[in-house]
Amino acid sequence: MSARGSTPSSLWQGTSHPTSRWTVEQIGTLMKEGRDPVSVPTAAVLRRPRQNPDEWTMPPKAVELVLPRLAITRDERRAKIITPAGATQWLDIVHGR
Repeated sequence: MSARGSTPSSLWQGTSHPTSRWTVEQIGTLMKEGRDPVSVPTAAVLRRPRQNPDEWTMPPKAVELVLPRLAITRDERRAKIITPAGATQWLDIVHGR
């Protein structure tokens, strides 16, 4: 996670919040959107890390991340999520809740 006040080097890094599963940046974006961080719907996305720390000769395995969701398409295949850095993106999802 990045240090407070510094710019994250990735959309997938954020500052841990001591009492929430969301990052400080995600909570800030949710508040700007008028959404409650406790009851916001979620979506799971697959993200492939840049490196495989266990076996550097093999490609990394995709990891499922659950993120806050602002919107979802009618076919429920894509969602507007908030990355740990607080940015919003439309991504393919595994499932939405």
